[in-house]
Amino acid sequence: MTKANITRTLGPIHFEDLDPHRFEDLTRQLVYDFRQWQTIESTGRGGADDGFDVRAYEVLQASATIEDDESEEKDAPHPMDGNLWMIQCKREKVLGPKRVEDIIKDGVNPDVPPYGYILAAPANFSKAAHDKFREALRSRGVMEFYLWGAGELEDMLYQPKNDHILFAFFGVSLTSRRRSKTTEIRATVNAKNKLLRILGDDPNNQPVLLRDLKDASYPYKDDYKDFDKRPRWKEYSSVEFHPLGLIVSVGRYYAYIDKTKGVWDFTEAVNAIHAQWRRDVERDKLENSVKGFWELLPRANKAMLVDNRIIRFDSIVFIDDKGDNQFKCPHLFVDFHSERGPFSGSFEYLEINQHHEEYLDKLERTTIFPKTFQQPSFGTIYKDKFIILDDKTRSNLKYRPDGITLYDADKKFAFLKPTDVIGIEKSEDNDGKKTLIKICNKRMVAGKEMLDLYNENLLLKQQIEDQIARELNPDDKIDVIEALVIYDWQIEQNRPVI
Repeated sequence: MTKANITRTLGPIHFEDLDPHRFEDLTRQLVYDFRQWQTIESTGRGGADDGFDVRAYEVLQASATIEDDESEEKDAPHPMDGNLWMIQCKREKVLGPKRVEDIIKDGVNPDVPPYGYILAAPANFSKAAHDKFREALRSRGVMEFYLWGAGELEDMLYQPKNDHILFAFFGVSLTSRRRSKTTEIRATVNAKNKLLRILGDDPNNQPVLLRDLKDASYPYKDDYKDFDKRPRWKEYSSVEFHPLGLIVSVGRYYAYIDKTKGVWDFTEAVNAIHAQWRRDVERDKLENSVKGFWELLPRANKAMLVDNRIIRFDSIVFIDDKGDNQFKCPHLFVDFHSERGPFSGSFEYLEINQHHEEYLDKLERTTIFPKTFQQPSFGTIYKDKFIILDDKTRSNLKYRPDGITLYDADKKFAFLKPTDVIGIEKSEDNDGKKTLIKICNKRMVAGKEMLDLYNENLLLKQQIEDQIARELNPDDKIDVIEALVIYDWQIEQNRPVI
């Protein structure tokens, strides 16, 4: 499965949703904690504001009184005196350097400048605007000045101390989100730990029933006309735990791969998992047809497309570990999506020789499987004719469930064709029946090609030379015959070997 990169964040704060007076109120709320104020006055709402919206005086810092025996005590400053700050609020999304300069020119009197000045606007100020802001205020004798743009305003609102302001003006509370996130994490961990207790560390091949949280008709399928396409509950076989959830097996399909050419194909006609769980005459008939086609492919090209999917722990709302008499397995309640059902992602790969995994991202889809499949059939079934194999090859029949490969350099097996069945000499069981094999694939390979292919695999090269009873030569024309063990009942029922 391709990893999804998901980022959860807040979108930009919509300052434009506030009317000018509310933006002024917002700025004033943020100013309260900016300094220790003696007073803050909202001058903009009353009109005739002399060019600014909020006026504030800092608390006067006490200083020692200077006394002299020969002079009178100096006049102490008035307790209400303090540094004057002017705060201007402009609910404009774009403020260039010229506009910034005009606002300061109209609002700040250079003959009677304030001590401090703040311009607040939900705009993204450029470097030129910042430079013009600094230059204009310094030239007017302002001692401290701050330009609060959209970024600075958001930074202040996202501070924990201002969470109440963020909620009051925009209905967003990060504190509530943190509490909610804690609850989500706790539920996720509880779901994971409960599944671990129920399924154990290795949940492979254990059934679970996934149920739609919105369903109210379980176990009556007839209440849904589209149940086959969109099941509201379904049993799956678990595969393994993933850090994010439980992986279950959804599908296994007969497939083809050619790694040399970088191509692959599969057929959706039969899902081997469903065929295994629920026997059906028509389905069995179709599966036999698909298997019959698939087993005639060269062994190196046979594969199974594995479709595994993940149920995230954080999507599991409740777990019924006991189940019921309909499905005696754990029931996992999940909010089903209309298209992907209960799953959050998939892991698809080709399984080769029951263990090797080949991912699809570097392969190109080709066409190998037909749209319709013919019923499988047998070729010649040799009842009175047998073939002789060397001792090693004959003994391998007992330990190779995937079949054996015969190498013929002398055309002694030239009469055999795919789908033929023949017995092996000296392979009788306790009842005196010879082991039967079905020929699945037969092709001719040049000796040079085999040497190039198997030269590094000395064991395989030795196996070939044991069968042809001599050294393999580049000029040889070798018949490569792949076969599977077959039983009488399979012949009687016209069933594939797999």
